[in-house]
Amino acid sequence: MKKILVSSLVLLLSFSVPSFASTPTESLKIAIDQLIAVAEDKSGDDLVKKAKFSKIIQAEVDFEAVSKRVVSKSWKKATDEQKKQFKTQFKKIIVDTYFSLFKNYSNEKVLFSKEQIKNKKYAIVDTQIISESKRIPVRYRLIKGNGWKIYDFIPEGISLIATYKNNYSSILKKEGMQGLLKEMVKVKDEKES
Repeated sequence: MKKILVSSLVLLLSFSVPSFASTPTESLKIAIDQLIAVAEDKSGDDLVKKAKFSKIIQAEVDFEAVSKRVVSKSWKKATDEQKKQFKTQFKKIIVDTYFSLFKNYSNEKVLFSKEQIKNKKYAIVDTQIISESKRIPVRYRLIKGNGWKIYDFIPEGISLIATYKNNYSSILKKEGMQGLLKEMVKVKDEKES
């Protein structure tokens, strides 16, 4: 499972949109090469790599779209400040969680199998990560704004949005957005201590 997450992470966090890439798949292909270069660079320490990793994910994931889907109805009720705080905390959680997996990258290859564009604004890119022992299906959902950005990541049928939505739903029901924000900070503080 760890290998699956590491391999999937390479794709999730490597999505970058160069100005000459015109399709979601082209953008993803170019970005994977960039992220693999960071993963394979043995000269940098973990802090340097994490900074590069964070820069990529913050630039290439549409956290507004992800956040709206993760907290669902609570997003509409939240204040602008709560929305800002949620996006900031959620970015930190994603970076911290996936960076630890990113460090375990070990030369997996990516096969791009299918691209679908819907209404010129949404896209699905299906891929397979080829490791030494198996092929792992990974689907990306993308949204077009200023280039194509990821808003969901689905390795082996397990959606990032659905996972976090399930994790946060009971807190949101009981304590609302402010309660969720407090819990997110508490969990982060516990991990750091």
